[in-house]
This record gives sequence, C-alpha cells and structure tokens, in this order.
Amino acid sequence: MASAVRSGARTATELTEHALAGVDALDPELYFIDSLAADSALAAARRIDASPPGQRGALAGVPFLAKAGTSAASPVVGRLAAAGAVLLGTSTRPDPAAACQAWGWNGRDHTRNPWDPGRSSGGSSAGAASAVAAGVVPLATGGDSAGSLRIPAAFCGVAGLKGSHGRIPRPAGRSRAQLTVSGVIGSDLADAVLATSIASGPDLVEPTALPHWPVPSPPDRPLSVGFSADLGYARTDPAVAEAVLTRLRELGGAGTIRLTEAAVRLADPEGAWLPLTALENSRHPDPADLERAYELRRRNDAELSLLFSGIDVLVTPTTPQTAFPVGDYEANLPAGDLCWAFNVSGHPAVTVPAGLLDGLPVGLQAVAAPHRDDVAVWLASLAAASLPDPPAYWP
Repeated sequence: MASAVRSGARTATELTEHALAGVDALDPELYFIDSLAADSALAAARRIDASPPGQRGALAGVPFLAKAGTSAASPVVGRLAAAGAVLLGTSTRPDPAAACQAWGWNGRDHTRNPWDPGRSSGGSSAGAASAVAAGVVPLATGGDSAGSLRIPAAFCGVAGLKGSHGRIPRPAGRSRAQLTVSGVIGSDLADAVLATSIASGPDLVEPTALPHWPVPSPPDRPLSVGFSADLGYARTDPAVAEAVLTRLRELGGAGTIRLTEAAVRLADPEGAWLPLTALENSRHPDPADLERAYELRRRNDAELSLLFSGIDVLVTPTTPQTAFPVGDYEANLPAGDLCWAFNVSGHPAVTVPAGLLDGLPVGLQAVAAPHRDDVAVWLASLAAASLPDPPAYWP
C-alpha cells in the first residue's frame, strides 16, 4: 500500500475511502469500531496526496486503528501517523473492570471473530484483531499486559508482536511493575515488525525506553527451538498443542530449524501478576504479596535464563484453546495462561497463525531471550502458516 502511494500508483485518499467502506460493510456484523473519525482521516489522506512523493513516509496512506483509550498523541500512534499512516479511529476493548479481558464491546454488542461471528475475537485489543483479520486495515495498535495483543491475534489468525519490555515507549512513562507494553497487530508479521520498528525508541514521555529497533536481518544459521505445550502449569487442548508441534516438525524436517527437547517448568504467574498489575494501576497491593510476586518473578527469570542458554527460541501455543463462544469470557480466564508469564518476565513474544482447527485459527507463540526480539520474529516468520481469508472479509 505505502509503496503504491509513494509511487503515485494509488492515492492515500483512495485507500482511506476503501477502508472506511469496509467499516461500513463489516462493523455492523463484527462490532470492531469504538469510535470513527472519517473526516479527519480523509483530511490526513488528502494532505499526504498533496505532499511530494519523496516525503510521504514509510507507511504512506496505510489506514490503521488505535485501541480505545489510546491518545492520538501517544508515541505508538503519533509515530505511525508521522510515517504517513492514516488513523481511522479507535477499536474496541472490553470493560476494563471485567476479570477476563479476552473480548470486546462497542457499547451495544460484543466484538465478533471474522472466522465465526459466534466466537470471541479475544482481547483486550479485541477490535484491533477483528478489523485486521477482516481485511479492513492492515495494522492496528494495542497494549499487552497479560496477552492482550497476542490472544486476539491468535484467535483471529493474524500476527501480534509484544516486544521486550520498553521496546515502544508508553504515554504513561516508565512502568511501575513492568508488565504492560504498547504494540501492534498486523495482517502480516512483516507489517507488524515494520510498524514496531517505526514506533520504537526513547521519547520525552519515556526517555528510558529501549533504543530504536531496526527491522532485523535473517539469522546466519538454523535456529535452535524448544517446544512446551503448557509451560509446566497450563491446561492446553491437546489438539491445539499438536497443531503447533506439527508445524515445528515440518520446519525441523526441512532443516530450517533444529527442534530440541526443552523441559519447561515455570511457576504459575498468577501469584505474581495480580499484585504487580495492582501496582501498575496505582492500587496498593499488600507488601507481603508484592514481595512474593518479586520472588516468583526471580524464580521464573532464572528458569528462563537457563532455558535460553541452550536454545534460541521457545515455542508454545499462544492460547490453550481456539476462540471461545461470544459471551463466555468469564468462563475462559485461562485464555491468557500461556501469555502472561512473559509479561511478568518481560521477554519478547510473537504470535502467528500455525493453521486451522475445526475452522478456527491456532496461534503459535515464539519467545526469545530479553532484547532478542529479532530472534523471536525470525522464528515466527518461518513458522507462520498462510491462511485463507476468513468468511467475513473486506477484499
């Protein structure tokens, strides 16, 4: 899209109008829009078209959505817009007070999954994944404190990238508990990687963010990959685990990776995540609970450090199950069981589709050592399965 706009083969206005038509056609079925800013989007597109081709940016004319509650001035949104992307509005999220965040709500109805409107799109970046999977936009921003990028991306069969903690600066500045990251969901992993690179680097709101992250180059050797179905504590559907392991075996059989045995026994992160998220959200956890949380974090950090001394990448299913029925979110709290350990630890984690199971996407999660986002991304790019368009799709 951006290349076509820079060359003059397409216009930003044309792409924006097409995306807005997709909203009109599919939002009444999928409920992924929180708020729409059509007039300002078209005005931004016309400004791009009026600018010299050499100044139109790496994302010239690419329509995108920001997660509800995210300011247009936040670094992830502002930097994508500065690169030429066109902000259409905001995408849905769940009620922030709900115990389970793996769903979305537009004020009238639940956000739906393009693969099956009777299924959840995941969350909390619910509308982001639904709109991207439905082909309305190729990029959408989100946040991830317990899998909120990766769960919806996995449920909807697209790519979600949670970088190392601090990869993209956050408007709230340095995190109190280092759980939450800003990130991107993309229809293709390469799109999510480019957007993450553009959004990365320190900012006045978070000067201590990690340095700018360039789009990574391919590794010069086959990556060593370990697999865990459950991380030692989750209850994963055996069919979901088998789908991911089958994809790795295919890569191993082709000599693309070296698949090795990896015994992973992490402590269930719930005991750390609950007091840490209370701290992150300006509540005051019991000091004893917080100390136990730090101890659990240290224990898992040591286990993961030992693990990554022997392998390059750890692969798990992204979620223990495929997308659950709309409205069943409180009964499906374990949707994030394989994700939130890496919010507590801060490791980079990427999800891509591994295939379909009974017509629903299965996510494959690639995790690497801290700050080795490049390694996680390259394994994920090798493992990503090409899926057909979902039934609800804007071509």
